[in-house]
Amino acid sequence: MEIQRLTLAQILDLVQTRPEQIVFDTKRSFRPPRDDAGRAEFIKDAVAVANGTALTRGPGFVIYGVDSKVPGIVTGISEQYDDASLQQLVASCVEPVIEFAFYSDVDGGNGKRVAVLHVAPSSKPFHVVVKDVGGLRDGTSFIRQGSSTRGLRRADWMRLCLGKESPYLAQVLQQYGAAAAMTNAQTARLNANQQAIQMYLRQMESMAGLPRGSLG
Repeated sequence: MEIQRLTLAQILDLVQTRPEQIVFDTKRSFRPPRDDAGRAEFIKDAVAVANGTALTRGPGFVIYGVDSKVPGIVTGISEQYDDASLQQLVASCVEPVIEFAFYSDVDGGNGKRVAVLHVAPSSKPFHVVVKDVGGLRDGTSFIRQGSSTRGLRRADWMRLCLGKESPYLAQVLQQYGAAAAMTNAQTARLNANQQAIQMYLRQMESMAGLPRGSLG
């Protein structure tokens, strides 16, 4: 899938109109992933946004070098970075592979540059870190909530793996339906047995001249 680059006008419109959310984040600066801490930060951003796109079915973005609270919005990044190197980094540390483009040469005016992590809608949730990198550990995963990023919880896992388009959903519903039907049948049979027992006890009370309910 070819990812179309955003123009500066599109970037500024996103920053001005869209609050930070499950598939959108902004950062005043860009930290080149030249050490483990920098690599871990970029991988975490990519994984969190990619998992979000699996839920929204739309693209996700992290915009670097902007701040909606400052005049002109563009703060600029101090260093550019190569997309191919980031593709290799993420592919070696995340499964399944995240489809994205990174470009750090958007002219923000006044000699400033803006960078964009542009993530395509994911069709293979959920994305997981598969090797230790800096503070990240093998088997961890992330998602955004509001303006922050956090680890996946059980409910997130269910939403990602059992979404309405998931191939697992029909199987789970079928199994749940069978189990529910069996439970209902067992409950109905117990109720019928209980009613028969109560009828028998009332008859015994009547025949023996006992007060109703005295036998249970």
